[in-house]
Amino acid sequence: MWVPLLSILAMTMAYPQTTLDPALLNDIFGTPPSPTRPSNLPPLLEDITVRPTQSGAVFTNKEGEECQCVPYYLCDGDLNAVHIGNASIHGFGVLDIRFGEKDDCQESVERCCKNPIPESEPDPVPDTPVPTTQKACGYRNPEGLDFALTGGNGNEALFGEFPWVVALLDARNLSYVGVGVLIHPQVVMTGAHVAFKFAPGTLIARAGEWDTQTNKERLKSQERIAQDIVIHEEFHPKSLRNDVSLLRLEQPFALTEHINTLCLPDPNEDFDSYKRCVANGWGRDSFGKKGRYAVILKKVEIDMVPFQRCSALLKRTRLGSRFKLHESFVCAGGEEGKDTCQGDGGAPLACPVGNNRYKLAGLVAWGIGCGERDVPAVYARVSMFRKWVDDVMEVWGYPTEGYSI
Repeated sequence: MWVPLLSILAMTMAYPQTTLDPALLNDIFGTPPSPTRPSNLPPLLEDITVRPTQSGAVFTNKEGEECQCVPYYLCDGDLNAVHIGNASIHGFGVLDIRFGEKDDCQESVERCCKNPIPESEPDPVPDTPVPTTQKACGYRNPEGLDFALTGGNGNEALFGEFPWVVALLDARNLSYVGVGVLIHPQVVMTGAHVAFKFAPGTLIARAGEWDTQTNKERLKSQERIAQDIVIHEEFHPKSLRNDVSLLRLEQPFALTEHINTLCLPDPNEDFDSYKRCVANGWGRDSFGKKGRYAVILKKVEIDMVPFQRCSALLKRTRLGSRFKLHESFVCAGGEEGKDTCQGDGGAPLACPVGNNRYKLAGLVAWGIGCGERDVPAVYARVSMFRKWVDDVMEVWGYPTEGYSI
């Protein structure tokens, strides 16, 4: 059932002093989401596309024993149900995410356990608006948290693997509008082309999200309203130059194992030679209306492409030989079948700096098609805006010294 990964969110591109045909722009980049819900728009983030497990349903497992579907953390290694107070918080085994192909439990985070406990058991980890002690930025959980996965395509992120990834929702209808990155417990960075359509109070940031069809993970996601939205003053909505914005949340996120910040780059830091950088999102796997939105957070590992080479490769596309890549962009990818695709505007491109630690190199901005050979995706060059970020954070009263390596 699972499909490759990600494509480019809606945007437009123009040559200096020229314009492109609107039909061509729409063909390349698509159209932005609307606050209404026409039938031809992307599905809501929480739309159910697989059959949820019937509450209280009892099944017969492969050994002929009766079992009941419960959240994974309520099962021990022998599939015997346990109470939360007795449950181990590590090593819950392997979860099968082949939706619709299993005999019993349909939700990714459920297991069919013998002797199930009552469903009225309280949530193990409440969502608190008070942040915990600040953890160091940029640490990836390479093995994920709690469990391993089977049954996917291998491009699914593990639960809690990328603690800095934030889903952005339209507060008016809970539609998925893009992705952001947590750079401070109370500040999310995303693309200006994602945020400029929204007024303060109409955009929701959800941290700790993984499977959009369930809330039964041991560690819960958290939601905060963006009370302030700052768009870079030189953002150009037609070319997407200077495509960066900051969201100040009404309350800070509570930093936990699966929610944490990503380290900021140094001013004008060069990422051209970095390898195995990673981008994430829940967007479409391919360009166009036939692309399918992801249920579980995806990941794509790609290498950076030097600026001059990227510019030359893009001139070979429908953009043409007159196209000039603006200095506010960086590029990555260009490997067949590996790309960020439609629906993941603003998503972070994080590059490794050693010891499972990462820095923010870019934000998903635009691209031509999805996953085509020698056609890199284009990202906002975050290091170019480090001083701008620091200045905004200073106005808000947030120090940035702890968000660099």
